[in-house]
Amino acid sequence: MGSPITFSGFNSIDWNQVLEAVMAQESQPVTTLQTQKSTLQTQNTALGTLLTKLTALGSALDKLGTTSSVNPTTASSSSASVDVSAGTTSTEGTYNVVVSQLARAQVLASSSSYSSLTAVAATGGALTITPATGDPVTITVTASTTISELATAINNATGSPASASVVQTTPGNYQLVLNGKTTGLANAFTVTSTLTGGQGVTFTDTDADQVYGDSAADLVQTAQNASFTVNGLPVQSTTNVATEVVPGATLTLRKQDPTETVAISVSRDADGAAATVQSFLTAYNDIVQFIKDQDTAAAAGKDSISRNPLLRGFKAAFIGDLQGDYPVGGTFTKLAQIGVGFDRTGKLTLDKTVLNAAVASDRTSVQKLMSGTDGTGGVFGALDATLDEYTKADGLVRLARERLTTQVRGLDTRLDALQSRLAVRRLTLQKEFLEAERLMSQLTSQGNSLSQLGVSFKSLGG
Repeated sequence: MGSPITFSGFNSIDWNQVLEAVMAQESQPVTTLQTQKSTLQTQNTALGTLLTKLTALGSALDKLGTTSSVNPTTASSSSASVDVSAGTTSTEGTYNVVVSQLARAQVLASSSSYSSLTAVAATGGALTITPATGDPVTITVTASTTISELATAINNATGSPASASVVQTTPGNYQLVLNGKTTGLANAFTVTSTLTGGQGVTFTDTDADQVYGDSAADLVQTAQNASFTVNGLPVQSTTNVATEVVPGATLTLRKQDPTETVAISVSRDADGAAATVQSFLTAYNDIVQFIKDQDTAAAAGKDSISRNPLLRGFKAAFIGDLQGDYPVGGTFTKLAQIGVGFDRTGKLTLDKTVLNAAVASDRTSVQKLMSGTDGTGGVFGALDATLDEYTKADGLVRLARERLTTQVRGLDTRLDALQSRLAVRRLTLQKEFLEAERLMSQLTSQGNSLSQLGVSFKSLGG
């Protein structure tokens, strides 16, 4: 707010200091508005942090909203040849798996070769790819088409069972290669061609029936199913991922070795229920600590949302839900009965011994308490409904942030107007003080002239 004008001063008056003092006084409303704006922005940031923590709480809460959150299973494999992952409905047991054959996709390569990617393959006709099950796909050529362009046309064809690439098999020698998009016998395909012109496109036709890929000798690689046994039972799969062999688990076949027996074990995860509950408790306690931090900031005279009714309302609602009674048809109706309670600071605690004992004695009842009979009721249902009121798109937290944002915009508008008026006021005062300086300088000059004149008269009189 400094001035480019320097005042000479009169009778020890520093007009610059006078100007700055006046402007400082008249700028008080700006300072007040800027303080209000900073407070609102701090509160908005705090609400954003709260929303992030509430979202994390929701993610942890979702883990409780299943029909097996307190009945998780874990799966292991004795070899990297077969991977296994347990699902929510996995059945405990041990399964011996022997993989004699992996599933693979069909590969057909042209017998014709080309010296470059831009070699003209055909000028007319059509190439038809027919899947083992489904409708044939025809790629029509009506003009000069390079081998690369033909591959692109195949890849762009809707429903094609194969993808095409041009492979340099030896230096300066290219072949068109068709790869089945999916593994398994059911996804094999054949090719027929009426392409003409150019260098031509041909494939191996062992039985000379003008159909390519209908015999193993025509192919670089035949399509085949995965073949394996589970506890001696022969199984085939079109892919190397089997989901309906070990109940509720997924097997991923990595290596075929008829001589290797891979032991798959599916068992109950003894600590799984406690880990799921603890992850929720940790997320909730993080919010409790956040609220305490806001209180501490307010006590120190800092900006916070400590007195925001939204914060207090959330805490009260959640505590009510956590301490509620849930008669959902099981032995347990309160969280306290399975080891979940509050400490003196208001944070949730878990007694794993009590929880594990409850799960061991009546797993179904614990699950009903957590999420009802269908994964949407119980404690989860109540907490989820409460949390949704705060975190949804038009929820309480977002609405509060929108209000604060609107208030900040309003303050910005008022600040702009005030600062514009202050700029005009500064210019006006500068002009007034310059004029005062000029008049005072003029009076000083006139006074000096009169003094000199008086001296001259005295000299003449003497």
